[in-house]
Amino acid sequence: MSSKIWLRVKLPEKELAALQEEFSYCEFQQSDDTGLDPQWLAQVDGVFTEEAVPDELVQRMTSLQWLHVTRGGVNVYLTPTVKARPIHVTGSKGIHGTVFSEFALASIFMLAKKLPQCIEAQREKKWQTLQPMEVEGKTVGIVGLGTVGNELAGKAKALGMRVIATRRTATAKPDYVDELGTPEFLPRLLEQSDYVVLLLASVPSTFNIIGEKELRLMKPSAYLINLTGGRALEEKLLVRALKEKWFAGAVLDAFERQPLPEDSELWCLPNVIITPRIAGITSQKWPTVLPVFKENLRRFIAGEPLNNLVDKNLGY
Repeated sequence: MSSKIWLRVKLPEKELAALQEEFSYCEFQQSDDTGLDPQWLAQVDGVFTEEAVPDELVQRMTSLQWLHVTRGGVNVYLTPTVKARPIHVTGSKGIHGTVFSEFALASIFMLAKKLPQCIEAQREKKWQTLQPMEVEGKTVGIVGLGTVGNELAGKAKALGMRVIATRRTATAKPDYVDELGTPEFLPRLLEQSDYVVLLLASVPSTFNIIGEKELRLMKPSAYLINLTGGRALEEKLLVRALKEKWFAGAVLDAFERQPLPEDSELWCLPNVIITPRIAGITSQKWPTVLPVFKENLRRFIAGEPLNNLVDKNLGY
């Protein structure tokens, strides 16, 4: 009996045809939530999805054994039914290092070279003399030295920056990192960094990990760049810190509430740059995502251990 796989993604025709040819022994259906026959839905073995699957829909997939997602962070996909049943959850961890690290570097350069001020002066047709800063010699503190953090660390080191970082568990320090510690190292990282980059998994253990005590440790001249940990600190606290200038400013691509509501004060703060959750978006989406899915699909059918298998208790 062939495996029934629901493609809850919008694959381009060429990629879909290639997938069907390569796995001709699988029964694929590409559809949104309303386009599936209820009887077929109850027989689905695996789902490939971009967005979280509503729990009510998971409950109807009584044969579901495997859920694979296009993203590296999977906590939002762990609905009560997914957690309660023996459903394997796998993510696309490891494919977003390039885009996130490039975005972090773009943020650092944008801040160091005063580009937001240049753009504002241009709007006002004002010839304004500014004082750009060198990136070389500055310290970048990476909170969460995972796949993305390691790519950023290597690139920052190549630019002549001092790199310090934290990660959840103690491991050997890479050559391109000057200091590495567990979460207990966070206060020292905040005190020393000119740019603090949050690259945390969005899981309960990281929620509100940065409070008032931590933010007040930052240099008045430092910048906060939050690319993944939307709930690492409370919005109300962040607004207060930015208004009172505990540190110089922030680039924010991850938020406690997403999309960021129109009534958020963050929109109006002059020392904040807001980007609409684009740090992880790539122009080469399917060439990077599909190979991860295909390899796990092969393993799933063969009964082999899956790559990027999620610990549902930890959330990653």
